Amino acid sequence: MTQDYWSRLLAQRVARRRALATAGATAAAAGFLAACGGGSTGNEKDGSKAAGLVTSPVETFKQATRGGVMKDRTFGDTATLDILSPATTHNSVGPHVYSALFQFKPGILKPSENEIAGDVVEAWEWAPDGLSATLKLRQGVKFHDKPPVNGRALDTADVLFSWDRFSRLSSGRIGVANVADPDAPILSLTAPDAKTLVLKLKEPLTYALALFAENLGGRPLMIPKEVGAGFDIRGDMIGTGPFVLTKYTPSVGFTFRRNADYYDQDFALVDQIDLPIVPEYANALAQFKAGNIYSMGSGGNTPKVRPEDILPTKREEPKLNIYPGDLAGGGPRLGFGFLPGSPFHDERIRQAASMSLDRDLYIDTFQNVSKFRAEGLPVETRWNTSLAGNAEGWWLDPQGKEFGPNAKYFKHDLAEAKKLLAAAGYASGMQNVASTYITSGELGDLPKQASVIEGMLLEGGIGTKFNPVDYATQYIPKYRDNAGRFDGILFKLSGGGAGKNDPVGALSSEFWSKGGVTFYGFDADKKGDQSGDPQVDALIVKARVERDTDKRKALVADIQRLLAKGAYGILPPGVATGFVMAWPALGNFRVYQGGRLNYRLWVDQSKPPLAKA
Repeated sequence: MTQDYWSRLLAQRVARRRALATAGATAAAAGFLAACGGGSTGNEKDGSKAAGLVTSPVETFKQATRGGVMKDRTFGDTATLDILSPATTHNSVGPHVYSALFQFKPGILKPSENEIAGDVVEAWEWAPDGLSATLKLRQGVKFHDKPPVNGRALDTADVLFSWDRFSRLSSGRIGVANVADPDAPILSLTAPDAKTLVLKLKEPLTYALALFAENLGGRPLMIPKEVGAGFDIRGDMIGTGPFVLTKYTPSVGFTFRRNADYYDQDFALVDQIDLPIVPEYANALAQFKAGNIYSMGSGGNTPKVRPEDILPTKREEPKLNIYPGDLAGGGPRLGFGFLPGSPFHDERIRQAASMSLDRDLYIDTFQNVSKFRAEGLPVETRWNTSLAGNAEGWWLDPQGKEFGPNAKYFKHDLAEAKKLLAAAGYASGMQNVASTYITSGELGDLPKQASVIEGMLLEGGIGTKFNPVDYATQYIPKYRDNAGRFDGILFKLSGGGAGKNDPVGALSSEFWSKGGVTFYGFDADKKGDQSGDPQVDALIVKARVERDTDKRKALVADIQRLLAKGAYGILPPGVATGFVMAWPALGNFRVYQGGRLNYRLWVDQSKPPLAKA
């Protein structure tokens, strides 16, 4: 079954290659600014087409009308509403309700740079040695007015209760809470008085506050101390966030109302958010085109309109707007089994796998690059290294001269891949290598993406045998949380490790031997003991505590060069400038990028689909 999609893609390869070659020159000249509404493709006809297709985001906060109902969607039920569950469905629901100690500042008409801002913490000060920080709790932050909490103010006892529960029960505590992981940075969180918190660290970690800023499942979010004492967090949500959960009907959807007591009165502009559960993409797209959903996921992990459907959807419903998106690209990470005796201990086999990947073809296939360019929409593409290509200022271009000789391992070179396999003892290639991934519908295109990568591996000499697994009962305990202790290859979901929004944090969570459950599980000595690579570990440890930004960037560049040769884990092939869609009624769409979900979005009753004219 997995080869069907690859076979169809292979039949289109020549046509795609010609399209890529034709479009490449103009796209390189136009660059990223053109995708954001500036610049030109160099072709007047194509430029005019692009101008008519893409809507530039406009900041309209001062013109916003408060009230109304925002209609979005989520794609599935969650087994529990407990925030410590890392379920992907929680991540399109929970951030409406819960606050964190800190948050990431959104970018305004540009991507967020992940700068830290206060959330329930209002101000903070670091000690000179970087080993502790004094935090001042924001006053007037109130829980939602639901029993048994009844709208009381958040206090330091709630913060300590939330931290204690996280550090004892969450799978995300690994890499964060030292009480659960001796290599984790946070030694303690204490409260010397009613308005003050003290955070103590094992080391002067440069991204320590980012560990408390991710408003996702499994993170240290703020909950009332009444949990387990009159409040069942598994069946309801009570937080201090901008919206209150008023109704949840399994298989139907979620309803939220604006929290009138939220400390930032300029945040929530709509009175209500409706999140119907629409698991099937085709159904969700039909509802979107009919105007029953205003966007296919204005934030969170909700799948958006697929790249290949952007232009057809615009043709079918011209009133819908296309907006420039971020540099993005989905897909699974390729992990290897590192049990004792595994062939993947030989780096030549891992290098062969990397060189089997046609990164340009993959990006073109899943990001619709050729067709966007044919319509005059300039698209920038980047190959991922051990760091995603959208890590602006930190990512090192493997197609640039600064990367060095190890860049060759990213090049699509089937002949060299087969030579590497032969040198490793597989002159006839490898057959029936276990290939493990999830086929659940809520994970979007993952089965297709895995199929394409399997086809590319086969061309390079690595034949696979599909091993389907269930997300909850098999993938999480036996593969995701088992750090390389499995056979064959694993198509891993995007890394969700501690501090992943920081480039050093992202590398630490996946390639540092102390990174926790998201570590790839390799060891340089081929013993199968998951002890990591001493050279990689040394660079990451140094980068974690380096306060000088330029020096930290240099270390991150060296890590990328080193990991290109080691190929211990392979990120999705790359990213491309994307496009997203929404109805014109959704004001401020794509203005505030990053930060909390639905940041200052509002509903304009005078525009489609609410106004039909």
